[in-house]
Amino acid sequence: MGTGGAVERFSAELRSLHHAAGRPTLDRLVRHCRAQKPPVTTSDATIHGWLTGTNIPSERSERAFSQIVGYLRQEVRERGGDPSAHFPDGWKNALARAREEKRANRGGRPRRTRTVRATGGSAPRPMTLPPDPAGFTGRAAALAELAERLRSTDGTVTAVTGMGGVGKTALAVRAAHRAGRFSGGILFLDLGGFGQGRPLEAESAAERLLRMLGVAEPEPGDAPPEPVGRWRTALAGSAGSPLLIVLDNVASAGQVSPLLPDPPHHVIVTSRNTLSSLAAHRVGLTPLDAEESVRLLDRALRRTVPGDDRVAAGPGDAERLAELCGRLPLALRIVAALLLDDPHRSLSAEVAALGEARDRLDRLRYDDVDEQGRALGVRAAFDLSYARLGEEQSRAFDLLGVVPGPDFGPDTAAVVLDRTPPEAERLLADLTRLHLIRGHPGRRWDMHDLVRLYATEHARADAGGYRGALDRLLEHYESAATDADRRFAAPGTLRLFHANRFASRAEALDWFDAEHRNVAAAVAAAHEARLWRRAYEPAVRLARYLEFRRHTDEWVACARLALDAAGHLEPERVSPAALSLGNACRAAGRYEEAERQLRRALDLAPDRPAEGNAWHDLGLVYFNLGDYARAVECHRNDLRICSDAGDLLGAAQSLCALGDALRMREEYEEAAASLVRAIEVFEHLQDAGGLTQARINLALVLLGWNPVWYGGCGIWHLCHALRLARERDDHHGQAVALLDLSVLYLSICPACYGRAVVRCATRAMNLFERQGEPLRLAYATRALGRGLLAVGDLTRARRALDRASDSLEALGVRPDAGDVPPGTETRTPHIPGCFGRSDKNRFRWLARLPDDVIRGDFRHLDGYAWEGFRFLVLTEPGRPPSSGEAPSPPRPAGEGAVAGDVGDDTDDGRDAAGRE
Repeated sequence: MGTGGAVERFSAELRSLHHAAGRPTLDRLVRHCRAQKPPVTTSDATIHGWLTGTNIPSERSERAFSQIVGYLRQEVRERGGDPSAHFPDGWKNALARAREEKRANRGGRPRRTRTVRATGGSAPRPMTLPPDPAGFTGRAAALAELAERLRSTDGTVTAVTGMGGVGKTALAVRAAHRAGRFSGGILFLDLGGFGQGRPLEAESAAERLLRMLGVAEPEPGDAPPEPVGRWRTALAGSAGSPLLIVLDNVASAGQVSPLLPDPPHHVIVTSRNTLSSLAAHRVGLTPLDAEESVRLLDRALRRTVPGDDRVAAGPGDAERLAELCGRLPLALRIVAALLLDDPHRSLSAEVAALGEARDRLDRLRYDDVDEQGRALGVRAAFDLSYARLGEEQSRAFDLLGVVPGPDFGPDTAAVVLDRTPPEAERLLADLTRLHLIRGHPGRRWDMHDLVRLYATEHARADAGGYRGALDRLLEHYESAATDADRRFAAPGTLRLFHANRFASRAEALDWFDAEHRNVAAAVAAAHEARLWRRAYEPAVRLARYLEFRRHTDEWVACARLALDAAGHLEPERVSPAALSLGNACRAAGRYEEAERQLRRALDLAPDRPAEGNAWHDLGLVYFNLGDYARAVECHRNDLRICSDAGDLLGAAQSLCALGDALRMREEYEEAAASLVRAIEVFEHLQDAGGLTQARINLALVLLGWNPVWYGGCGIWHLCHALRLARERDDHHGQAVALLDLSVLYLSICPACYGRAVVRCATRAMNLFERQGEPLRLAYATRALGRGLLAVGDLTRARRALDRASDSLEALGVRPDAGDVPPGTETRTPHIPGCFGRSDKNRFRWLARLPDDVIRGDFRHLDGYAWEGFRFLVLTEPGRPPSSGEAPSPPRPAGEGAVAGDVGDDTDDGRDAAGRE
């Protein structure tokens, strides 16, 4: 017998005929059979088995096979080919020989194995590897890792794992083609682990591998060793010529473990299973990054039509297309094929076609097969993974399709699956093992976007199960968001009179940080399902957190849905929803809409406290519009309502905002008095958030009033605000305090505090950039430039000031004339009246106070108390004065400065705090 058996030759002839016919899809072949009169029954799994050699047609399926061969031959003729070139002595004869070989392999007398050797020379080097994948793109790191493993002699097995369609086979084949040290040959075998038929068992796989090596059947009369034993014997006999074996599409570790060789041979295994029990080095594949995805799409188009420049002409559409494909190589290849079929179709048209989520999987299919005979369809690829799930796992996968947000934790999964958290985590582990979901640090899981669409399809197929899971999920998010909002909002002195799942504000904040996008998605899902109350409640509860974290776009979107839902509920719900939307629009800089919604909230306010809330927020809008007189009027209306109601917290918030508006009218003394009262109330209530804002506002009053005389006290207040913001994990509060510190240092004396300006502005820039606040980022960049000017770094100063000027202009803000860097090469001089020259050693600690706070060193901060809101007085270091002590007389902070001061802020040792 030659180097290939009858079964192998039969399947090879069938594959050749299928390829010559244009590789029609398995689905098309099944439909052709069913269209016969009478219908001929077969399945795509059966046909796939014939093509791959996993099985051959039985007598019962011979009629179906005859129909398929006839169809393929007709397709070959229509393409101008010669169908007689395939199965030259007739398919029935080839099938008879294959059946005879199958029967012989099941029984017979014991025989000895022998290896076929070519006469007149050495045996040819076996090479059954598919062609190098055309248009292979990206994966440089994974290729390098595989190459290093193939050069190494430490281990013999490398497993490439990942979800269906991610490109595992292509990577393994590319790496194998580039491997150089395997003189014994390279073998490739698809084990059908995730295919239409049954996975290939180890013994059957060993038989095929032996045939690839040229090892003949056992001779008559000899004891037949089992195929795995023969395979291992053959491997041992070829130790001098290392082999590389690619075992593709593996279902489990047990399927391949008996086949694994010893050194110097090497195996690459690919699987959708994590194969954690397999002793192998793992190369995990995830979807491509955005750049690689666009490059793959471009390369796929140009490989067929070199002049196809649609990607280059529309890079934005190409990026959007890649995102809609989930950056999955299979999906990108399908889209490229669709675009090649229609050369006049634009990328934007394809983006529009894929934009509707419910139709996306229908669009992501192409009527053809890939190099391994697998259907070119994303849904078909996912079907293969889904088919491997047990009943319990498939139900869990379906129900997780209900989750609308980007990720989920074990508690959410338990609610959706209606299981206990440990049971839910066990099911999540099962799905993670098959790459149907992805695990992340912090016990979080998510789904690839296309897998989520697939899961949602399955979930919606069971309308009752889908609705039940959605109801449980929405109830969970509403309840949890209510508890988190109550705990998050409560000042330190207020007790919660309801049971609460969160023990502290920090715990509630952690929950919001992890779940806010999921709650927002649940609001949208409830709104789409016309579950108005389920949409309204979580959206309103989420607003306070979204304002705190400055998630403005998310806030606006949720508030709009809440307001629409409120229109279907009780009338008194409209005012709070309009208030939330007005505030969200204010935070987004949409002041006209903000004013309109807040006026609506005021008109529909069901009670006096609701009126006060509307007046307060209207005042903030007028402040942003520069109408400070109306802002003052609004805040005084709010203060009156809060005072009448005995609402201490509301009154303090009114005083805080009123003081800021009075500052802008340069009514500094009244502004300071309002803010001092606000600070006293916030301290009494232990409201750290309000206290942070009040101290910042008071520092700004001192800055406007007289920075040289009162600036030291302003810095002290800002450092207290910085400390509070850090304790509350308030990123925005920290950034604002640092920006205001840099401005205040500049106003006191840039020559004295230039380095402090640079440090504070740099930290503020980093925070504002992370939070996506471009206007404040530009202001912080401008402060950095001015600080760099002060320390003499003119090159970096010009760069920073130019960048700030460009940003402000782009945002519609006219830059200050002082932003233009001077032509002089000297440092900024001292401001007249500062203490930089006469008291150079007195105020070193003031320049370093923000750094001390960030390090957690509060000795200098707590070593002073404020007197009359604009002065600092020295106390015993680390201890503020008690209420029973007589206050010390007001004096500049430098008198009796705290011992142990650190180094100067400026190169010449001059540093000043200014006179308090």
